[in-house]
Amino acid sequence: MGVFDESKCDCCVCPMQCVLEELEGQDVNFATTTGPPNFSITIIDVDNFIAFTSNGNIPICQFTGVVPVDPTITVNIKKQIKKSKGKCACCEDPMTNLLISLKGQSVQIEFIDGISGGIVTEIGEGIVILENNTAISTCAITRVIPFRPRQINDQSSFSGFRQLKKDTTPPTT
Repeated sequence: MGVFDESKCDCCVCPMQCVLEELEGQDVNFATTTGPPNFSITIIDVDNFIAFTSNGNIPICQFTGVVPVDPTITVNIKKQIKKSKGKCACCEDPMTNLLISLKGQSVQIEFIDGISGGIVTEIGEGIVILENNTAISTCAITRVIPFRPRQINDQSSFSGFRQLKKDTTPPTT
């Protein structure tokens, strides 16, 4: 797996490069910061922060999520590296810590140009893996919605799900 250094790229681009390197030769569906909608490509090669694919060459910094077409393919991810300053400390680390607290739970994750749901199975440096082998860049996550019964039924804490359920439940007569 790729090299992590103290560059701007270490919290999300290096981890995504590691994921893509493991998927070389595989067909994947993906999301990027710039669109277009997800479609299947083959990862031919990954080098110097560029993914060479069957549909052009894509800078790795633009990938926000990737999932192998073959559901039996899995990827390994690097363990979390704690940062004390910079973008990783204020963006990636807090989201990673939240996801660690949700490991083993079902969530919906919205990220730049994508949305996926499932059980959180692995969390590492800059990447979260869901049970369906979706790898999502934690720097690109825009919202995490846990699916926990407490959030739906517990009236003592705010929950968007509780509010949605409350607003959409027809009154009884």
